[in-house]
Amino acid sequence: MDKFLIIADDFTGACDTGVQLRKRGIKTDVIFEFTDIEDKEKSIVIDTESRGLSPEEAYRNVELKIKYVFKNDFNYVFKKVDSTLRGNIASEIRAVDKYYNADLIIFAPAYPDSKRTTIGGIQRINGIPITETEIAKDPMKPVEIDNINQILKEKFNEQVTHVYLKEIRENKIDLSKGRIFTFDSGTNEDLISIVRKIISYSKKVLWVGSAGLADSILKVKMPTKPSIAVIGSVSEVSRKQLHYAKSKGINIINVDIESILKSKDTVKIVEDALEKIDKGLDVIIASAYDRKAYERAIKTGEVLGYSGEDVSIFTRNVLAEITEKLIKQNEISGLFLTGGDTAIGVIKKLGISSASIKQELMTGIPLMTLYGGRYHGLNVITKAGAFGEENAIEYCMKKLKEDI
Repeated sequence: MDKFLIIADDFTGACDTGVQLRKRGIKTDVIFEFTDIEDKEKSIVIDTESRGLSPEEAYRNVELKIKYVFKNDFNYVFKKVDSTLRGNIASEIRAVDKYYNADLIIFAPAYPDSKRTTIGGIQRINGIPITETEIAKDPMKPVEIDNINQILKEKFNEQVTHVYLKEIRENKIDLSKGRIFTFDSGTNEDLISIVRKIISYSKKVLWVGSAGLADSILKVKMPTKPSIAVIGSVSEVSRKQLHYAKSKGINIINVDIESILKSKDTVKIVEDALEKIDKGLDVIIASAYDRKAYERAIKTGEVLGYSGEDVSIFTRNVLAEITEKLIKQNEISGLFLTGGDTAIGVIKKLGISSASIKQELMTGIPLMTLYGGRYHGLNVITKAGAFGEENAIEYCMKKLKEDI
């Protein structure tokens, strides 16, 4: 397994980056002083506690704490920085580079999941340049420069090249101009594109960024299997959770029960879902994305001679059959099931004899491991329909992909 060295300037930064490793099953320790590593297989995070120091003090402090660390071998060296650019970024990069002697320094501080992006070389929060936000008035370390290229140019006596969003998205990243590069990033996909390109060069790289860049490196090097959610609940709570998950980029596969009542055909739905799963994408199979779809299904059922209860049973069986077809053809991280009827319908269809409860992920939302049958050992999360916070589906689908 790859070993990582992460150097952070404060404790919370050390932990929020180190946890990206741990949730992939990488043994990781956070340390404050480097002496030696007893477990040579562990990755380590060094907390230098240097954010509040002067640039000169920060340089000396980082130098002191990392000067002997490179007698150990690491596959990846990562200088963690704050995504709002607080701290002594350039001084600390110089201190690490002095002992690491990188072929390339890659600076990409965006953290799109927290609305921190880099566009046109300017670091932004919710689209607003950092220097126009309250971060510019931070009492400890006010941010005076939001141009990430300029930050490095002020401390390095060599060329610093900025790579713009257009170059990244058109796969035209050119690393022929020196060894120090700063990068735009508006999305997680941009960060992943950067990582893939840099790794392809097989150079000795000093990665510099926030937890967003660290997570992107791990997604490229240790890709996780997709997770699947099956949502049969018609509650308003579940619909809000669905819309939230969609806003976070999770793919929704709409199961039009009205249409299936007439045709009994789910081939296109299964094909659409498999296409996304084959690409490693998470999918949500949902039978009631909006209230009107549910009402149309009930009316169509009446015309065809189905009672409301019959339509509910039909929906449960359709969702269970689709789910089985999807996981029969793909390895997945796990299943998230919402709605009691939906959950038991899927469990029965999979031929599961029992489930062992592992932990409570959110209040009233348990994680279980299935026992018996073909899908023995599969992790499943269940949630009552009209229950949970708005982010419940999105959060739980992420947790399924972790080493928990």
